[in-house]
Amino acid sequence: MASNSDIKRFVASIVQFLEDELNRDGVTPEMAESIDVARQCLHMAYTTTPEDVPSSQNKLLNVFLEACPPPAKPKAVSEEDQAKAEQLKQEGNEMMKKEKFDDAIDLYTKAIEIDSQNAVYYCNRAAAQTGRQKYDMSLTDCKRSLEIDPKYSKAFSRMGLTYSKMEMYDEAIKSYKKALELDPENEGYKKNLKIAEDKLSSQNAMAAPPSMAGLGGLGGMGGMGGMADMMNNPMFMNMAQKVMQDPNMQKMAMNMMSGMMGGGGNDGDVAVEGAAAAQPPTNFNEILQMGQQFAQQISQNNPEAVEELRKQMQGGDGENKDNPPTT
Repeated sequence: MASNSDIKRFVASIVQFLEDELNRDGVTPEMAESIDVARQCLHMAYTTTPEDVPSSQNKLLNVFLEACPPPAKPKAVSEEDQAKAEQLKQEGNEMMKKEKFDDAIDLYTKAIEIDSQNAVYYCNRAAAQTGRQKYDMSLTDCKRSLEIDPKYSKAFSRMGLTYSKMEMYDEAIKSYKKALELDPENEGYKKNLKIAEDKLSSQNAMAAPPSMAGLGGLGGMGGMGGMADMMNNPMFMNMAQKVMQDPNMQKMAMNMMSGMMGGGGNDGDVAVEGAAAAQPPTNFNEILQMGQQFAQQISQNNPEAVEELRKQMQGGDGENKDNPPTT
């Protein structure tokens, strides 16, 4: 059995390989981001150091290539084998209709073993992988299909569907748009693109903090990223500090915290503007109302600063250039 030090050296070799990959030609920004995440996770989990990496003569990739030389180029598939692979594909399609996804995957895999250069087989297997919620495997098959046939629009569409299942609607939109570039008249692609765009809009709206979403002159500052920017903005924090010097706002904040922490009541009857009584919030709607009042108070106290803050956080002219609205 391998010792801990041997395992650490092995993982260090993988980390080193990933670091080398980040500088390799052909690595896209999307690939680089994923590679770097994997590298950091392994490095932190095993606390590797440069000293743990074996000598350059024994780099992991070199060892692998020596032990597992590249496979021979695929031979031409005979007509008989093509017919056999097609039959397996058809059987796989029948299993898909019955939602027997594992059986479908087995049949598509057998077809691929016969003809590994057929983009359709990988694309169909991707659909089966999506059916059993193995989205990473589905994306891998879609990408393999596109390596074989870069103009296969259905593989882009299926990739879009997989990203949608993962609720990665921005990536789904990119995939559907590529599918439409190859097949502009496909109504199914158009419909799915619209659905993904609507889902992304809803997702962004849900991410917007309720107390700031279009309320009190502070709307349009974005979702959680916008909130983080506000908390780091000296102008916003200065406004908030001035507002909280108002006794009524102090009382409201204390009541809000009391309700959220499970506090029991109120030691006074100081009225808050727009509220029936200064009682601790008992549900989300009451917390939302307090947030609205807080935003309105900031807007009333310093409207010029609010407008300037909004411009700063939206790129200077109130328009979100990085995320244009969808139509």
